[in-house]
Amino acid sequence: MKQAKVIGRVFCSRQCCGMESKTLLLIQPLDWETDKPAGDPLVAGDTVGAGAGETVFFVASREAIQAFEGWEGETAAKAAPPPVDAAIVGIIDGKQIR
Repeated sequence: MKQAKVIGRVFCSRQCCGMESKTLLLIQPLDWETDKPAGDPLVAGDTVGAGAGETVFFVASREAIQAFEGWEGETAAKAAPPPVDAAIVGIIDGKQIR
């Protein structure tokens, strides 16, 4: 899992594959120890209802698809997983680093 800050929201007039019901947020990955930006911003599907300015943790690659388990497609029985590369899976309330 990786840490990031929500810096915006992405709005789309059209989305494919059942993504219409998913919120897409723009996130800035952060270094765990310094909380400084670590890499370029990216778009992530939101599974937890995160808001602007919140610090979140996210997963990327194949794990991002699994975060959408139980998502609603056109027909759940034959729908493919959504095409996401990153998914927000938690909101960070605090942390302690030793």
